[in-house]
Amino acid sequence: MKKQITLLSLLFVLILVACGRQADFAATQTASVPDTPTPTPLPTDTPTPTPTDTPTPTPTETPTPTETATPTVTETPTWQPNPYMIWPRATFTQWDVWWGGDEWCPERGTNVSCEIEYRDYSGQCLVGMTCFDACGKYYGVDTIRYGVGPYTFSGPCY
Repeated sequence: MKKQITLLSLLFVLILVACGRQADFAATQTASVPDTPTPTPLPTDTPTPTPTDTPTPTPTETPTPTETATPTVTETPTWQPNPYMIWPRATFTQWDVWWGGDEWCPERGTNVSCEIEYRDYSGQCLVGMTCFDACGKYYGVDTIRYGVGPYTFSGPCY
């Protein structure tokens, strides 16, 4: 029974609280901050730009063309070996001869020296030769490119 009385009392208190006066919490006063004037900065003096002298362009002299000496054509020997040049003692054709130095050189053909190598590829004598002059690579012969397989060094072929 005590339990029932406690429950009824609690129910009665809840009903009284629910039916009582309500408080208006939104009616409280809001704080306000009065506006204070912000100091405005004073404008500063900006110097006026002064005109500067721009140099006027002066005409540039165009160089006059000078005459350039045209190199004379240097004839290369035909496939027939020239007797005044060094040629290997082997069989070769005009297609095996190469010429160096595409640019004209007044000392072409002076102070000529050559390196020659003979190889025997199973009875086939092949040659590699390079000649130099005062201007650099002058001419040469190359039949070694046709060789296949092992070889031995040899002397001139004929």
